[in-house]
Amino acid sequence: MEFHPVSDASSSVSFAGDTLILPVVSHGNVGQLATDLLVASLEGASRMGCLDHPALLPCVGRDAFGDDAAGSTGGPGGGHIALSMEVYRVNDDDAPGVVLAQQRAEVALGSQRTFAADTARWARESGFKEVIVLASAPSTDANAPGQIGGTSFRHVTASGAPDDRCVAANIPHHNQTNEIENEKATPPWSLVKALRDAGVTGTALIATCSEGDNTEDAKAMAEAVARVIHGGDGTERFPLRSNDANDSKWTTPPSWAAAYGQQPIASQLFM
Repeated sequence: MEFHPVSDASSSVSFAGDTLILPVVSHGNVGQLATDLLVASLEGASRMGCLDHPALLPCVGRDAFGDDAAGSTGGPGGGHIALSMEVYRVNDDDAPGVVLAQQRAEVALGSQRTFAADTARWARESGFKEVIVLASAPSTDANAPGQIGGTSFRHVTASGAPDDRCVAANIPHHNQTNEIENEKATPPWSLVKALRDAGVTGTALIATCSEGDNTEDAKAMAEAVARVIHGGDGTERFPLRSNDANDSKWTTPPSWAAAYGQQPIASQLFM
């Protein structure tokens, strides 16, 4: 895993003591959607560079945060081309040391364990204080809490012990040692095991949900991240951008319009 800074000015950046928020490609892509929401909504979020790994499939596209109406300077992304895995830092005193790594590309078949191990090694060598993994699983999963068709959250940790912040935020702990110990090579289990083996403090927030329009699930996960980082206090202490477009505290990324169409969604299709 190699980090490539966006400019020479970022080449001396230090991640020591930071919290890394890291989504994985999984059912419903709730973690990725939540990460886009956090980058778009957090005041001072700026792109620092990108991560490269041989197992990441090639991926390039338009800036997920640039607004067409605003031109190339619009949005926190600054109009850049989006790559396979990008790194953003929140430069605000109310969210000190928060770094987000958005994984947009899938991992090559058969390379998940290697990719997870190299990601965990990079996190350790970079000096991150902890890694918060964002993932989602189908509500039909036999190990998923809640009712089929509903959405619920749980957390697992690399250490196997509950995370007190998650407990305070009403996100129950599920000790799913079997998935981790059996080296189940699917996200987030391979990554949680790799973090444990690398000696990195890791907590995975897992949303169990149905496929479809998962934007509401993403908002709920972003809220959960805010509560965990601030010890259960919620988003009132998160440095969110002012959002006059609607009543939501979250700023919807322009990319969501492209992903879910230009017209209002018939949400009953996904009920």
